[in-house]
Amino acid sequence: MSSFTHILSEDLIFSLIDHVCDMVAGVEKIIGIYNHPETGEICGITLQYTNHRLQEHKMNFAGLGESLSALRRTNNKHRWLQKSQLPFDTADSGQAQLNIFDESKHLALLITLPGSKQLEKDILIVYFKDQFNTFGVQHQNSPLSTDNKTIIAHLLSGSIHSFCKLYWKEKEHLQLFAIKTKRILEQQRIDNLTDTRKRELEDFICSWANAFLAECSDSDGVNYVYSENAIEKIKKYSGEFKHLEKALQEAIDYTKTIVTGVNKEIQAEYIELFTNENNINTLHESHNTPRNLTARQHRVYEYLNRLEAAAIEADRNEQKLTGSNIGHAMKPQAVSAPALSDFISKNKDSINTLFMKYPENWSFVKNNFRTIINVTVNGNRQTQKWA
Repeated sequence: MSSFTHILSEDLIFSLIDHVCDMVAGVEKIIGIYNHPETGEICGITLQYTNHRLQEHKMNFAGLGESLSALRRTNNKHRWLQKSQLPFDTADSGQAQLNIFDESKHLALLITLPGSKQLEKDILIVYFKDQFNTFGVQHQNSPLSTDNKTIIAHLLSGSIHSFCKLYWKEKEHLQLFAIKTKRILEQQRIDNLTDTRKRELEDFICSWANAFLAECSDSDGVNYVYSENAIEKIKKYSGEFKHLEKALQEAIDYTKTIVTGVNKEIQAEYIELFTNENNINTLHESHNTPRNLTARQHRVYEYLNRLEAAAIEADRNEQKLTGSNIGHAMKPQAVSAPALSDFISKNKDSINTLFMKYPENWSFVKNNFRTIINVTVNGNRQTQKWA
């Protein structure tokens, strides 16, 4: 049970009153006594039949602390009490205080409520009219017998305990439901905010990339456009803009080389994105790109660096030096064998120019990768594996 299960709240006491009145006839009044859930102050609620209807009355607990404590410390689930055993008074608004035990023939049933771990329990006191039939047959003037009292006590006590436990269980379910609903709504709010910021960032990146492409189109006198896949790739970029600008410039240079016509579409695979400096440093750790190259030679130079590293990795993994194996080992993105062969074939003049300008570079592919050997000016020589 949750911590609130021992609290006899006002909404529960009114529900219990309705419950008791539905179960047995002859109820004249019901009093509930409990501690305030926050202040710990003793509280009381009483409803009494006046003019054939239940009306709320004020409780007067002045000077009754010890007497009330004695009542609330009972170990029994229920007790029948005589009027002389009940210490407190009630008062109607607008009327002088009346001792509620002046009518000597009233009967009272004390019922302790479940769930309280305190020594002093929350209690209900049910008052019955002097003469009535327990099961509703009217016009009988015989007082309640001992058997009647036993039946009523067990019936009401058991029913009230079940009613309270069901009430608190449902209240706890509602509380857990409310907490979970609040968490779900809060998470949805966070997710919506995250999605909104993500869309705003993607829109900003795409806007910047389109502006950059428009400048290049004006400069080169052609119409560059991104393919749909290229746009999606650009959207997902999360690194520094200087790296994105470099990748887009390389993709534009490559597109300008291989695509004829005025309208040139930049494909996603032409854009090689790097998200941090470490990736770029790893790519160029063996060779620093010279500055005295054309844009196309610059791109081929970097491509050869990647090709050299991939060929060495494939050889160390004891793989044959085929276009498929080397293309799969290319970093940061794998390249298909046809795409690898196509790039080498279309850039063979630049490759030979770079081989003559930098004879110490790319020794492994120049001597061991047949596709490179076939496009070089010395392509008729035998391959010699270099390690």
